[in-house]
Amino acid sequence: MIDCGHGSALIRAFTDGLLAAGTPRVVTDPDPENARAIRSYEKAGFHKAGLVETPDGAALLLVRSA
Repeated sequence: MIDCGHGSALIRAFTDGLLAAGTPRVVTDPDPENARAIRSYEKAGFHKAGLVETPDGAALLLVRSA
């Protein structure tokens, strides 16, 4: 089921529900090297907000707002 768009659809539906319920913003932080995850989040409506350093290393902030 990889590369069928199911992950992006699930992420979009979940995020749509959060935003519809009044959540002003949803943020996630995948590993910057995880191109598959980043593309999935982008297809679900997230945009890149920048790199941050975490205790586990670099992370790419991805944001979707209402």
